[in-house]
Amino acid sequence: MNKLPITEIFNIAKRDKWVIEYDSDLDSLYWSKPKISPSTQLKKFLQDFSLYITKQGLIEGLFIEYAKGNFISHNAEYGELINKMVKVNDMYVLPANKIESVEPLLKSMANMVGNETYNAVRNKGLDLEKFVMTR
Repeated sequence: MNKLPITEIFNIAKRDKWVIEYDSDLDSLYWSKPKISPSTQLKKFLQDFSLYITKQGLIEGLFIEYAKGNFISHNAEYGELINKMVKVNDMYVLPANKIESVEPLLKSMANMVGNETYNAVRNKGLDLEKFVMTR
């Protein structure tokens, strides 16, 4: 079986230099390309998170709704991501000098999201290759 990009989120994020931001008013965490393509749509495969996917099937980001109120309350280890962020205007961002220190957490989160999404889509009998593809 070929590896689908859904299980390669961390490598895609690293290659495309994704940025991580947190909106405390909306309790939403965004980890995505600095500029998302116009054709990108938010696809929700599971309750906790969604993926930004282009019409061509490329993954350009991850969106976690109710990041602190739900996702981190069930996955406390990821709270460190938000704790290391600094406020810039109305958003919290992860400074470049802290990215390396949270890289293992980002990789863990990406793997969890990818694997859970892959399993959920398979269990629903959907063809994941219709949603995401390689470059």
